[in-house]
Amino acid sequence: MVPIAMQDLIQQVSNCGDFARIERNNLTLMRKSDGSLVTHVDEAIEQRLVTYLRSTYPDHAIIGEEGTAYNLSSQSSYTWVIDPIDGTSAFAGQLPGWCIGVGLLKDGKPHAGIVYAPMNDELYVATPEGHALRNNRPITCATAQSDLLDNWVAMPSDVHRKYHITYRGRIRTTGATIMSLCYVAAGMAKGALIGSCKVWDLAPAMALLYAAGGDIWDLNGARINVHDYLSPEHKTPTMVAAPAHASSFMLSMIQPMHP
Repeated sequence: MVPIAMQDLIQQVSNCGDFARIERNNLTLMRKSDGSLVTHVDEAIEQRLVTYLRSTYPDHAIIGEEGTAYNLSSQSSYTWVIDPIDGTSAFAGQLPGWCIGVGLLKDGKPHAGIVYAPMNDELYVATPEGHALRNNRPITCATAQSDLLDNWVAMPSDVHRKYHITYRGRIRTTGATIMSLCYVAAGMAKGALIGSCKVWDLAPAMALLYAAGGDIWDLNGARINVHDYLSPEHKTPTMVAAPAHASSFMLSMIQPMHP
């Protein structure tokens, strides 16, 4: 097995972030078949990262948001998951809440990950050894759940159309699902409501969340297994992320609206 060169990968992701920051004022915008935005930066970053990963780990599988599906039928224990720009809508709208995410699954379980938010100079790293870091400092989920005025939970931007929320603290929209998970892992957000999404919206931050003492569940309280959504066609249910002991706290304050 080729050892995972985390520092090399961090440099690759950081370089992609620098490229995205430079290009953000000169974007070519397109629409995918599902109506979502994509830019030439999304496509260029995915290609850069795929080229690096294929040359460095030729036997590993790779899946990416912009169409990469390399070696998925192989028997490799390792699968790389790439979200070249998570929060493309924010990115295209000149907002800061976007990031680049690369996650690694080993035998279907989150093993490592790198998330870089260039506009905020935030680098989140989950190492294969089980460390969770923000800008090279250890992080951990919040140890106590509460809804004090200045505490906050992360929510999707369409939460007002789909859910009744009874949280008495603050609600914030981060602009990117991956960043919501990172903020839970760092203890900044007390939890997060995560709308239905694809594997690349989760995998880059899942090892980080677990290493920091967090977890993620569907709205029935069943623990999410990211491997179940490894196909590009599969979408997750709506989920909540929080410290591992706090699923009931999060679930108790969310009530889906009825049509």
